[in-house]
Amino acid sequence: MKRKWFVLSAIAAIAMVGMFVFENTAAAHQQVRGKRQHGNDNARATRGRIATVNPVAALNNSWIDLTFGVKLDAETLAKAHPIYQKTRETLQTEIKEARKSDEKRAAVKKLRESIKETKSKFNASLKEILTEEQMTKLTELTKKRRTDARKRVNELRRSQRENRYPRRSR
Repeated sequence: MKRKWFVLSAIAAIAMVGMFVFENTAAAHQQVRGKRQHGNDNARATRGRIATVNPVAALNNSWIDLTFGVKLDAETLAKAHPIYQKTRETLQTEIKEARKSDEKRAAVKKLRESIKETKSKFNASLKEILTEEQMTKLTELTKKRRTDARKRVNELRRSQRENRYPRRSR
């Protein structure tokens, strides 16, 4: 008899915890949806502009390409890692500063300029470590990844446009 009560109370407790978790996650999703729908259009557009400039993701992809595409030895990877780490930290700092700024347009413009400068320093540092063949291979992989990403974005935009303005059948 005690076992039945224990099992029933355990099942009831698990069900209550599950309901609590479900309600809280549903409420959190509704809050996010509400912020998106009722947010300031100008602020939303600016956030989008800053978010689309994602050099940290590009840097992470470059590391993947260097590690698996170029296939360097462990010693060269060990030399390249601090360069990637320093560049990642610099970019993250620049992005945080741009997001804190009150003048979003000026901040985005400044961010783009600093990204270009950081990227040129990054490439110069990599050229000191990698051979010309390795650098060429990394550049090719980066360009391929960039064109693939642009294709995906264009396809996504096209599908969103089509969903927003569906063609009428006659």
